[in-house]
Amino acid sequence: MAYDEALRRWLGALLGDERFTADLDGFVTPLLDAGWTNSLAAQLVKLTAPGVPDIYQGTELWDLSLVDPDNRRPVDYDLRARLLAALEHLSPAEAWARRAEGLPKLLITRDALRARPVGGYRPLPARGPAAGHVVAFVRDERLATVVPRLPLRLAREGGWRDTTVDLPWRHDVPVAELLADLPAALVERP
Repeated sequence: MAYDEALRRWLGALLGDERFTADLDGFVTPLLDAGWTNSLAAQLVKLTAPGVPDIYQGTELWDLSLVDPDNRRPVDYDLRARLLAALEHLSPAEAWARRAEGLPKLLITRDALRARPVGGYRPLPARGPAAGHVVAFVRDERLATVVPRLPLRLAREGGWRDTTVDLPWRHDVPVAELLADLPAALVERP
């Protein structure tokens, strides 16, 4: 169609404009870590909260779809298998260092599926100056999910400072400690 062709030409010209793409990169780059953090938080909450998670095949890594992904599109299973094998030798901090590859999301997905919480649910209290930025709950009294919310605002407000969360087996745990290596934590009772 003429409209589709015109749209392709316009996008090609826009993305071929070095000044525009430099401006776009300058706008997007500072948002990447916050976007990855939000994606990790959403994935962990989705996989550990009560109910059946809405999962699309192939979204174990970052997915930049503007709409819900289509479960019929091809998935690079070989890439996922290689990255999953690499995770066996990486710490959470090392996975976060390779975040552009999607390793943190794959790590969170793997760990949450291995843990498979099925029992009771209750929220966990957070205290301190950034308590409003914590989403935390426990399942089965053995598995805690702790994730941040609104990470850009959290950074502007000075970070976690003395914010703590009460785990059923340990009180006043600094949130900064829980999220030091990866900005989403699945904590199992020792």
